[in-house]
Amino acid sequence: MSSYALSLVLAVIACVIGGVLGGLVLARPDSMLGLAGLKSEQDGGVNAVTEGRAFGGLLIASHGAAALFLGWQSSAGAAMALVLAIAWFGAAFGRLVSMLLQKAGGRFNYGSVLLDILMGITLALPFFNEGSLPLHRIGGSMLV
Repeated sequence: MSSYALSLVLAVIACVIGGVLGGLVLARPDSMLGLAGLKSEQDGGVNAVTEGRAFGGLLIASHGAAALFLGWQSSAGAAMALVLAIAWFGAAFGRLVSMLLQKAGGRFNYGSVLLDILMGITLALPFFNEGSLPLHRIGGSMLV
């Protein structure tokens, strides 16, 4: 397997992980937002749950579309995955700033920063990888 093909496979796996995280937030916003410390008690958590579900849908749709294009048209998928990588890097930066300003460490925050950085790196790989996939036509379909 070429390094480009490996980077595409890893990026698709990262998209699946991002989509699963979105699905967890969409299905169980109370527990996921509570785990992240984002649940608001002011309005009984109704607005937080609504925002959590919207965020979950955003994760599912964006990572699903990127995974689809990584498999269907890898150059467009690599560009889409790069945009997602920048978003994950932004999340890591935001967490780091929050940790510094609020002096809030903890295993959850350190683990989340590590996950954000690793997701960003993995999703950026196909865009920066030199090379292309050889495409072979068999019948009417393309095989990699």
